[in-house]
Amino acid sequence: MSSEHIKSSAEQVEKIATGLESARTEKLAELHEAKAEHDPQDHAEKRAEKARETIKQQDVEPEPANASEDEAKPASRIHQVLNHHLNYTQTLASVQRKLSPVSRNFSQIIHTPIVEKTSEALESTVARPSVLLGTTWTALIVGTIFYLTARRYGYTLSGSELLFSFIVGALLGLTLEGAWRAFRRR
Repeated sequence: MSSEHIKSSAEQVEKIATGLESARTEKLAELHEAKAEHDPQDHAEKRAEKARETIKQQDVEPEPANASEDEAKPASRIHQVLNHHLNYTQTLASVQRKLSPVSRNFSQIIHTPIVEKTSEALESTVARPSVLLGTTWTALIVGTIFYLTARRYGYTLSGSELLFSFIVGALLGLTLEGAWRAFRRR
């Protein structure tokens, strides 16, 4: 009886192992199918195939369109691309969305039309590199000369000397820039 019992136990173990193996195979097949459904590459291929089918359908059955609409669409697209103000505002809005709230608020203040116009006017006149460079160096040199002279001879400085040196430096910077441009043209 013990050999029959061992034989029947072995048969039961074999049946259970076969059942487990078939369940395992089925589960693996299900997982493979689920993975294929969620696979981004496969999903992209399915989307591409749908797009191809849609294009083929449109080629077979083109929609009737007015000639005036066809002419207006390319012109409006070109107009959108060439519209610098529209491109500027869209790019600015896109960049501002990515900024932190404090930086976004500062950017919105800086890029208001009145601040931008003022900045552009100043950068073309007062804040030119030649003006700033001339102002800085002249104020440094003249201010140092005034200070050392006043210290040596016992004079007191009123404070207007520095303002005077800034003005002279700005004029000197503009003059030198004009001379440089005139010399370069030759």
